[in-house]
Amino acid sequence: MSHFGRTGPPDITDTYSLLVLNISFRTTADDLFPYFDKYGKVVDIFIPRNRRTGDSRGFAFVRYKYADEAQKAVDRLDGKVVDGREITVQFAKYGPNAERIDKGRIIEPSSRSRSRSPRRSSNKSNWNC
Repeated sequence: MSHFGRTGPPDITDTYSLLVLNISFRTTADDLFPYFDKYGKVVDIFIPRNRRTGDSRGFAFVRYKYADEAQKAVDRLDGKVVDGREITVQFAKYGPNAERIDKGRIIEPSSRSRSRSPRRSSNKSNWNC
């Protein structure tokens, strides 16, 4: 559930998403908010839950409006102990602005070339029975 209630999903276009790993299974969005709010305007905090049990899956996503605020949070909170666990904070690899992040650092949109992975061919001649 989001830290911001059940008013529906927030608008996350043009936000920077951080992945927070190794949170306690009892840690809530309300517990995380004061840590992350120190570094900028938090748009949303989401803790994925197990669909069957409703229990936390042990990680969270924190979204910021501005890249520099998200970078400050990564720099200052990665390795911090929260609820007795050392958390890992990094930029999420997927999401609206993930293409502007490279190895945890913000890059200029024009400085990164887009390349596609080569597709695997389905050459059936390799399958000899």
